[in-house]
Amino acid sequence: MRVLVDDFLDTLYIYKVHLELSGTDTSKFEDLQVIKIGGVKSVGKIVGKISSRGGVILRREYQMIYENAIDDGSLVINPVLGIEKLLILGSSRLEVLETLAEISSRLGDKRRIAVYFVDKSVLKTGEFNPLPIMEFLSTTVVNVEKRGRVYTFEVLKSINPELDGKTYSYDLDVVE
Repeated sequence: MRVLVDDFLDTLYIYKVHLELSGTDTSKFEDLQVIKIGGVKSVGKIVGKISSRGGVILRREYQMIYENAIDDGSLVINPVLGIEKLLILGSSRLEVLETLAEISSRLGDKRRIAVYFVDKSVLKTGEFNPLPIMEFLSTTVVNVEKRGRVYTFEVLKSINPELDGKTYSYDLDVVE
């Protein structure tokens, strides 16, 4: 299983810098295959670059790069980072809905397991919050909250009945 990261507007770079500042080794980031959408800071092995201007061109370019990157047929873990930035930059509700339609077109693609990391607070700043639609499209929705040094992962929705409704907590003081 390989990892193919969709990096919107330098989000992977920001995560990498945050981890480095915390003292975490980030050398493995350079081995990641990355589709870069907008931004200027490159991290990993860039398999394709696309302007963040959106629209039909972005979707066609992405599809071509994505198909070339996964052409060996092996299962791909596909973290999607920073898509909320692209959504709030959408020039209209229609453009945001078109982006969500593009996401839904990949639903059921058995060649990949996509994990969308979404900062909900960013989406709430726009005049149109697409989060409910994103949650509807998702097979699993996990809400992550941090209180002190305890992270709580609550499975709000899952097609797997064994996960649906579960809550997991991780205390960093116990994990270390």
